[in-house]
Amino acid sequence: MRRRTVWLSLLSVAALAATTAVAAPAASGDPLPPGLGVVASGLVNPTHIAFGPGNTLYAADIGTSSIVKVDLAKGTSTTLASDLGFSPGVDARGNGNVYVTSSLGEDPEAGGPSRLLRVTASGRVSLAADTIAWELAHNPDGQSQAVDAKSNPYSVLALGSRTIVADAGANDLLEVRANGTIRTPTVFPVIHDGPDCSVRPENDPGQTGCDPVPTDVEMGPDGFLYVSGLSAEAEGQGRIYKVNATTGAIVRTWTGFPPLTGIAVAPDGTIYAATLFFGNSVLRIQGDTVTSAFVPVPSDVEIGHGMVVAASFAGMVFSIDPSAFH
Repeated sequence: MRRRTVWLSLLSVAALAATTAVAAPAASGDPLPPGLGVVASGLVNPTHIAFGPGNTLYAADIGTSSIVKVDLAKGTSTTLASDLGFSPGVDARGNGNVYVTSSLGEDPEAGGPSRLLRVTASGRVSLAADTIAWELAHNPDGQSQAVDAKSNPYSVLALGSRTIVADAGANDLLEVRANGTIRTPTVFPVIHDGPDCSVRPENDPGQTGCDPVPTDVEMGPDGFLYVSGLSAEAEGQGRIYKVNATTGAIVRTWTGFPPLTGIAVAPDGTIYAATLFFGNSVLRIQGDTVTSAFVPVPSDVEIGHGMVVAASFAGMVFSIDPSAFH
């Protein structure tokens, strides 16, 4: 996708909005929006969050190029790893290892180092997978690499014997095994519907459509993967994909959302989705019913410890009470 960096640049816009529009209530002592509580503060621009073992929460803070560990019981935060470049994705295993998606350089999709990192509980960082090398060697979406965005590993899901990476540059999901082997179970299809995507020229001559951008991946209680996404070019093409966790086949697609940057699935199957760029809202999808809660510039949403929590690009993590959804 030639223009996927356009949506990445919106992160800077979101950061500006966060500092001018929504950081003020917490900083000034003004009341929080109804139904919100503060779980963590003192971050800069968190993109993804993940509950860890015990009473821990991890935040990937691209504002400081670091992974922050929050002790929920004590209310304290420590930096687990720093100097990671553009590192938007984080997830934790029960043994305390944390997995991080990371790119170096100003443009994570131009072909520079993009990788999956493993961080131990003591903060030691090692390479788990080289995602740009995989993309350059295999090019799963088949688009011309001369103009196509290459690899931007944006989110990670750490499972028992494998790790799933949502690559926003390569349009796919990667599966990384414990021995380092990689495969591509899912390549998301080019978006052709809508007035923009039906006529927009694609990378390859004579082709039209908008590239899909997977932004987060979670395991649902039904054993399927749920993936949030957006389009690199069209604002109204937020999507949720339900994916067979073994074969990688897409079994259902929800459409009609604003751009989505984070997803979580509750034990009862309720889907929550964060939309960072438009609307200041976290969506709740229960069957055919969609409600929303006001959350300042939410970049991600997670479920754990009986809470629904959202990372805010304003530098905080909020809890969301059910009463906030309307």
